[in-house]
Amino acid sequence: MIEKERRVPEIIMQLHALLRRIPEMVHGREKAASELNKPKAGFIGEQKLDYYLDFLDEKKYRIFHGLRLSNRKQFFHTDTLLLTKRFAMILKVKNWNGTFILEPNFHQLIRIHNEKEEAFHDPISQAEHQSRQLKKRLAANGFPDIPIEFDVFISSPSTIKKSPSKQTSSKILHAHRLLSKLTSIEKSYSIERLNEKQIKKLAIHY
Repeated sequence: MIEKERRVPEIIMQLHALLRRIPEMVHGREKAASELNKPKAGFIGEQKLDYYLDFLDEKKYRIFHGLRLSNRKQFFHTDTLLLTKRFAMILKVKNWNGTFILEPNFHQLIRIHNEKEEAFHDPISQAEHQSRQLKKRLAANGFPDIPIEFDVFISSPSTIKKSPSKQTSSKILHAHRLLSKLTSIEKSYSIERLNEKQIKKLAIHY
């Protein structure tokens, strides 16, 4: 069941509105168009993952898209959160093209696309940080301790991933692996940590 729908990020709507106001060939339009590409690509990637989410049992899974939560002074964002009575799972979505190499020793990712190399923050560390923040927030609001899994999902099937670490590589998956990964996780957690009343309370809370 979808508890929070996926919405177009505000930054995308703002940049689209800005581009409509800037005439062609005017200085600044190209920069605005370039700034739009990244969040737009990210949102498209998240929408691609929705295809696989549609196969989940609505009675078992509660789905929250685009949560922006706070722990006092700090805010954190999750692309998609799956909640069950036995565990929760954070899905971090990347709409990457080309080849990427994850370097766990340096906690960074190198993407090679169109003969160009770019460095990014390690998405696994980012998802792990989100899981810790979510656990703190749940505890602060009186919810029982519940296992929180996290994985990074690549929406483009043509993207090539490389990593010297098998453990690290197993945390970054193509989107079509989502259902099989959830099946594996379900086998690991047999104890219900949340009852239906707590699930409903949490859904209202967020």
